[in-house]
Amino acid sequence: MLSVAACGAIATTAHGQRYRVLVGVAGTTKMSLLEFSPCIPAETSACGAWINRVIDTANDSSFGPLPTLVTTQSARNRTASISVHNGQLNVETAGKTPGVEPKGVIKDPRRMATAVVVTGDSRYAFAVFSSKTAGDVAVVRMIDFATKMAIASIELADRPAGISMAP
Repeated sequence: MLSVAACGAIATTAHGQRYRVLVGVAGTTKMSLLEFSPCIPAETSACGAWINRVIDTANDSSFGPLPTLVTTQSARNRTASISVHNGQLNVETAGKTPGVEPKGVIKDPRRMATAVVVTGDSRYAFAVFSSKTAGDVAVVRMIDFATKMAIASIELADRPAGISMAP
């Protein structure tokens, strides 16, 4: 799998927090373990997204079964939700951030959203965007609920199927 990482600046706890996500590889027993680290202004920690490794669930069950295709998820504290609708993401939050609407839409003209998962701390969500055309690549994006924007992304050479948070 090839990867390209991008990151935007956000505020978070010191020493950078990492989120691990599992993305299934369509038509196989494999899944990719991806790591995302939000960028922290004025800190030199590594940030962005990268592929940690590819796991074959036929030989390694330590990360559980292949992730499923979930198209709607709410945060544990019920203050935010994300859903796939007509190939785009609908992001909603109950809290009021100055200058940010409570509802937002994230779409990609070259890709369609297919699956989502929310982090245990309810701050972020991750979404799979599958390619609409042959020869293009899929993308997994990290969504910040506070801004309703993608803050990091990674391209995947293989066709994704399902997403979940890694244990």
